[in-house]
Amino acid sequence: MTAIERTAYPQFKDRPTRKTLTELYTPTPSDIRFARANTRNPSNFLSLVVLLKSFQRLGYFPAPADIPPAIIGHLKSCLNVGKRIELTPSTTSIHRFQRLIRTYLNVRPYGIEAQQLATTALANAALIKDHPADLVNIAIEELVKNRYELPAFRTLDELALTIRVRTHQQLFEQVSAKLSTADKAYLDQLLRPQSEDAEMTLNLLKAPPKKASLTHLKELQAKYESLMSFASAQRILADLPPAKIKYFAARAQVLDIAELAKVNPTKRYTFLVCLIYRAQVKSRDHLADMFLKRMLGIHNRAKMRLVELREQHLSTTESMLGIFNEVLDASVQKPPYATLGKQVQGILDAHGGAQALLDQCKQVSPYNTKNHLPLLWSFYVTYRKPIFRMVRSLDIQSTSQDQSLIEALHFLLEHEDRRSQYLPAELDLSFISDQWRQLVYAHDGEKEVLVRRQLEVCIFSYLATELNTGDACVPGSEKYADFRDQLLTWEECQPLLEQYCQELGIPSTPSGFIKHLKDQLTQLATEVDQICKDDPQITINPDNKPSLKR
Repeated sequence: MTAIERTAYPQFKDRPTRKTLTELYTPTPSDIRFARANTRNPSNFLSLVVLLKSFQRLGYFPAPADIPPAIIGHLKSCLNVGKRIELTPSTTSIHRFQRLIRTYLNVRPYGIEAQQLATTALANAALIKDHPADLVNIAIEELVKNRYELPAFRTLDELALTIRVRTHQQLFEQVSAKLSTADKAYLDQLLRPQSEDAEMTLNLLKAPPKKASLTHLKELQAKYESLMSFASAQRILADLPPAKIKYFAARAQVLDIAELAKVNPTKRYTFLVCLIYRAQVKSRDHLADMFLKRMLGIHNRAKMRLVELREQHLSTTESMLGIFNEVLDASVQKPPYATLGKQVQGILDAHGGAQALLDQCKQVSPYNTKNHLPLLWSFYVTYRKPIFRMVRSLDIQSTSQDQSLIEALHFLLEHEDRRSQYLPAELDLSFISDQWRQLVYAHDGEKEVLVRRQLEVCIFSYLATELNTGDACVPGSEKYADFRDQLLTWEECQPLLEQYCQELGIPSTPSGFIKHLKDQLTQLATEVDQICKDDPQITINPDNKPSLKR
C-alpha cells in the first residue's frame, strides 16, 4: 500500500487497541436488530454485522479475509456468538449483505453520478491543492457527505491525477497566452549561460537572503531592482490562485537550467514567471526585514553608546555630586544668607568657578538619562542612503485612516537631497513623543523649524514600529502585506450574514442586534447589582464606580 493510499483511505490496524474496538466497532441495538431481521444463520449473522461495522468505519466494503481477527473476536463477544463460528460467507451472501447494508445506511453505490460529483469537487480543489492525497481526501469527503459508497482507491487516485494534470495544463496555457514576444525572450535568456555581471540569472533568482549588513543590504536592493525589470509578472499571474503560484515557483526552484530547458515551453514559461514573481515578493519581505533589523541595530548601538558615555563621565559626575554635597553641608548649618552666599561662592571658586562647573554639568547631564535618541544620528548616517533607496522602492502605505506618518515619509523623500540643517515645519507630527519633539523642533530666529537630521531618524524609527505592528504595509509583499486584503468584502459577506447570525444566536438586523445587546447588558448589570447586594465586600459609590474592600 502506498503512502498516498494510507493517507487517503482509513485502514485497519494490525492490532487495534481496546479503546478503538469499543468506540468504533461495538454494534448498537439497532445494528443487531437489523442483522437479526435479515438472517438467522449464526455465521451469516456474524458476517453481516462485521461487514456493517467495517463499512461504517471505512466507507467501503473490505474483503472478509482482510478484516483483522481482533475485530472479529470483539464482535463475537458483543453478539454472544460461539468462538468456533467462522467468517466464511459465500459470494452470493456477500452481495446480498452489501445491498442490505446500503439500504439500511441510505448509501448509494459508486456510479456515474458519484463520479461526476467527485470530478467537480476535484476540479475545484485542483486550483488550490497540489498533493494527490489531499485531492483524493477531498473527493472522499464529498462522496461521504452525499451518501455514496467509496470506490477502489485506484479509481479516485487516477481521477485525481487526471484532473490535476488537466487543470495545470489549462493554467500553463492561460499564462503563456498573456506573455508577449519580449516577455518570452526575457525568460529564454535566463536559461542561457551568462557571465557573472549579467543583470539577472537563474541562480540570482534562487539565492537566499544574507545577513543584514550594509554590503548585503546594497546587494539585495540591486537584486530587487533587477527583478523588477520584469514588472509584468504580477499582471500575468493575476488570475492564478496564490497556492498555485507558490507550487509552480517551488517546482522551478529545484530544477536547474538543463532540466528547465527540457520542460514543455508553456509549462516552462509559467514556472519561470512564478519563480520571478515569488522572488519579487520575497525580496520585498527581505528588504523590509533588513530595514527593521537596521533600525533596531541603530537604536541598540545608541543605547550601548549611552552606557559607555555614562561610564566615561562617571568621575565628572561623582565630582559634581561632591561639590553639591559641600554646598548642602554649608546650607545645613543655616548661616545668614550673606554668609551662605560667600561660602557657596568659595566652594565654586575652589573647584574652577561657576562657569567651568556649568560647562561640565551641561556635558555630563545628557548621559545621565535613559534618553538615547540624541545619539542615533551617528549610527544612522552610514545607512542613510541605502535606507532612503529601500523605503522609496517599497512604496510603504498605511493600513489605517491616519496618514500622518506616510505624509511625513513622503516629505522626507522629497527632501532627501537637502543638506540644510533645518526644514520648514509643515508637517503634522502629532504622533511623535515628547522626547522626539524636543529634538525635532527648533527655532531659527522667531520661526519654528524642523531639525532635518533628527526628523529623518524619528520618521524611520516610527515607520519601523508601524511595520512591525501592521499599521503600515508593503504592497506586493507577503509578510508585511495589507491585512485588509485578506478580509471579505461586504458584497461577499452579505449573503452569508443570515446563516452566520443564526449560528451565533444573534439577530441579523441592526435594530434587533442593538436590542439583543442591550438586553444582555441589562441582564449582566442586574447580576452585578445582585452580587454587590449580597456581598458586603463589593460596593458601588454614588459615582457608579465599583469598589472592593480589603
